[in-house]
Amino acid sequence: MKGPLTGAAPGAVRKAVAAQMSDIGLTEAHVQQTVTEFLQLEGWRAIRTDPVSDRKRGKGFGEVGMPDYLYVRYGIRHGDGSWMGSQADVLWIEFKRPRQHPTKEQIVWHAVERGRGALVLVIDDINLFIAWYKNSGLGRRV
Repeated sequence: MKGPLTGAAPGAVRKAVAAQMSDIGLTEAHVQQTVTEFLQLEGWRAIRTDPVSDRKRGKGFGEVGMPDYLYVRYGIRHGDGSWMGSQADVLWIEFKRPRQHPTKEQIVWHAVERGRGALVLVIDDINLFIAWYKNSGLGRRV
């Protein structure tokens, strides 16, 4: 997937908006919380990955370079119980603060998963994400 959600430089307007968001102190946590709440309203289940936790104590899920969150949304059933479309949608999202880029490990992980057919996004701008989502075909309520 190409464009602003993958970390590509989309132009002067986006850079100016990112600079303003950074100047007001918008953090990765703000972007993550807002996007997660938006997706939950759309019926997505948010699963936080944590590849660097203490696995000896049963903590941690993931691989080096894996995005921050895995979002899963189960398919819609017809009245007779049969599935309408796919049984689940899957969306990987790596969150960044404005103007921050993925690490080398993240770039590699994302490329491998995209090669498998996964939808992997890098998001540092709430408004660009919501605009993309509304046009993506994934929306149920928007």
